[in-house]
Amino acid sequence: MNPMIGKISHSQPMVLPPEVTNKTAKPSTSNVAQVELSSELKSLQSAKESMDKTSDIDMNKVAEMKAMLNAGKVSINLDDLAGSMLDFYQDNE
Repeated sequence: MNPMIGKISHSQPMVLPPEVTNKTAKPSTSNVAQVELSSELKSLQSAKESMDKTSDIDMNKVAEMKAMLNAGKVSINLDDLAGSMLDFYQDNE
């Protein structure tokens, strides 16, 4: 067991530099690094922003399919659909 754990009563006070204790001091800019993004990264950021603004669901197509189903223009074989769903999820485990 470390004998120093819990025994800090004899430690010396820490003296902070003036820039830490002076609340009106301005931060130094000498250590600030500037980074320029590559054109590829800028392009990726732009693409991500565009994707964030779009929906994964085309609601016009959803409405069109609903209308076709309600009109009886589309028939669905539920057994084939269920089999396809099982195949898909069993292959992705």
